[in-house]
Amino acid sequence: MMKTLLTLNELTGAVKGKVISKNNECCFTSVQTDSRLVEKDTLFVPLIGEFQDGHKYIPQAVEKGASVVFVNNNSFAAEPSVYENMCSKYPCTSFIVVENTLHALQDAAQAYVDKVASKMIRISITGSSGKTTTKEMMVSVCKAHFGNDFVAYTKGNFNSETGLPLSVFRIRGDEKVGIFEMGMNRENEIGEISAVLKSKYGIITNIGNAHIGILGSRENIAKEKRKSFDYIPSDGAVCVPVLDDFADYCTENVKGKIIKYGKSVSESVSGVKFIEDLGLNGTKFSVDGTEIVLPLSGEYNYSNALGVIAIAKEIGVSAEEIKLGLENMSAVNGRMESSEITLLNNKKATLIADCYNANPDSMEKVLLFCGSLNNKGRKILVLGDMKELGQKAAEAHQKIADLICQIKADFVILAGSEMKVCEKRLSDYASKGLCSSIVKYFENNDEDFYKKSAEQILEFVQNGDLILLKASHSMALEKIIPLIKKEEVNA
Repeated sequence: MMKTLLTLNELTGAVKGKVISKNNECCFTSVQTDSRLVEKDTLFVPLIGEFQDGHKYIPQAVEKGASVVFVNNNSFAAEPSVYENMCSKYPCTSFIVVENTLHALQDAAQAYVDKVASKMIRISITGSSGKTTTKEMMVSVCKAHFGNDFVAYTKGNFNSETGLPLSVFRIRGDEKVGIFEMGMNRENEIGEISAVLKSKYGIITNIGNAHIGILGSRENIAKEKRKSFDYIPSDGAVCVPVLDDFADYCTENVKGKIIKYGKSVSESVSGVKFIEDLGLNGTKFSVDGTEIVLPLSGEYNYSNALGVIAIAKEIGVSAEEIKLGLENMSAVNGRMESSEITLLNNKKATLIADCYNANPDSMEKVLLFCGSLNNKGRKILVLGDMKELGQKAAEAHQKIADLICQIKADFVILAGSEMKVCEKRLSDYASKGLCSSIVKYFENNDEDFYKKSAEQILEFVQNGDLILLKASHSMALEKIIPLIKKEEVNA
C-alpha cells in the first residue's frame, strides 16, 4: 500500500494549484468532500453548491485529521488572512489554492487513475435506467473470473461529478478490472467524469427520459450519454441495445469495436440463446451452450444482462464464469426487489419494491412486467411521482393511466402532486367505462399517506395478490412495507 495516493508535486501539477502553507510534505490516503467523514491523512475538497459552501467546514476537517485541503481561488482572494491564519495554526496541513475545487477533484482523480490503474481493464456503464443493476451484474461476473479481491467498482450510487472521482480514489492499484457507473444531472457531467476514467469498454443501457426536465430532450440526453464512449481506444469495445433508436447516434465516431445487443440478436452473432421467461423467477437462457438462469425478473434485466455478457466475452470471461456470476446475483436494494410476504392480516402476497428511482421508461417497464405475470391474484399498485421531468411531467404521468388500464390493475394508490393528472385521466376513463380500477389519490407523501395506504392495502388484499411499490426515491414508498408486512420470527 502506497504511503500517499499522490505526491505533492503530482497533486499540484494535476490541479494546477499553488501551495500557500509552509508544509511541503503531502501525505493523504483518502479523499472526502464531506467534512463529517474526514479522518487522519485525508484530502478534504470543499465544494461550493447552490445552498452550501464547503469552505466553512475546513476548520472542522483539519481538526479531524485532514492533511491536505483544497481552497477555491475566489474564497482565498476574499479572505486571505483567514487562510494564512489557518496555515499558521495547522502547520502539518498542506493548503493548496485551485481555480475550482470540483474540477481540481476531478483532475486529481484523473492523475491518480493514470498513476495506479493504467494496466487495469476499465469499464464504464451509463444509461437512463438500469445502470446500477447492470453494474452489479458486471461486478458479479468479473469477480467470478478475476476473484473478489481484484475487482474495483462504484459503491452504491457514487456515479456523479464528485461520486466517480471519489470512487476511483478507492482503487488500490492491484485490481485487474474496474467497473464504474456514470450518472448525470447536468450538461457535460458525463464528459467530465469520462475524462477521469478513460474506460476501455463501455455500456449504454438505454436512452430514455430520465432527467429530461434538465436536458430538454432525448436527443440531448443521448448527446450526453455517448460522451461515456469518448475515450474508448481502438482495441476497446462499446455495447448499445440494438433496438434503441439512438444506438447508431451513440456509436458515431467510436474508435473501438461496436456491439449491439438484445433479444433479437441471433445466437450465431451473440452466442446467447433465449430459452424461457420465468416471470418473477427471472429468465432462462444459454451462453455458448451453457444454460443460465438470471434470477432478476423482467425482460429489461435480461436485456441488460446481454450487454454484460457481450463485454464479459470481450475481456475473456468464460461461459461458466458468466453463469456463476449471473446466477449469484440478487436484486439491488430498492430496485425490483420481489418476495413472497405474509401481511399483518395473515394474507400472503407477492411484493415488488422498486422504490429507489422512477422515470417514464422504468415505470413503463415495471408496469408492463406486472401485466405480463401469470399470477392468479389481483394487481395492487402504489405509484408515486416521477421527478425531474420538467415540461414533460404532465404527459408522462398521464401515460401511466393508460398503462394502468392496459394491464387491468385492480386497486391503485397514487401519491404526489404530479400524479394528480394520472388520477384525473383514470377518472375520465372510468366515467366512460374504459377502466375498472379502484383508485385512491393522496397529494402528499406524508405520514398520514403511509398509514392510510397501508390500511387500504390490508383491507383490499387477498391471498396470491401482487403488490407493486414504484416511485422516485423522494416519495419514500418503502415506508409502507413495515406497515403491511408481518415480521419474520426466526426459530
